[in-house]
Amino acid sequence: MNTKLITPRMHGLIDYALVGSLLTFPTVLNFSPDVKKIYTAEALALLVYVSLTDQPAAVKPLIPFPRHGKIDPFNVGQFALQTFTKPFRKDPRARLFNIGFTALAGLTVLLTDWHGSTQRAR
Repeated sequence: MNTKLITPRMHGLIDYALVGSLLTFPTVLNFSPDVKKIYTAEALALLVYVSLTDQPAAVKPLIPFPRHGKIDPFNVGQFALQTFTKPFRKDPRARLFNIGFTALAGLTVLLTDWHGSTQRAR
């Protein structure tokens, strides 16, 4: 029985939603310019590798989906560590957002079926 609830398609869509949240919420929540710059850079990097990962919502499927699954834990770890950097220590709301974002991203990684079908629906 497969206990992984998130398919490759769902994972790709979640990743795109995470990119969107990194690009919008820091402005909506009025985070500092430093936090906004960090999140913008991270969103653009994430967008590139999500859109190039072999999954049904890919723009150009160049990166095998299981390899994406090996990259994601490093991204989650990086998000967790940035909680302790100066821009996030200075802004409790940004720090709380970052902790929530990290938890959501980590849960997504844990619940993803990294060997599921990456075929596009016809």
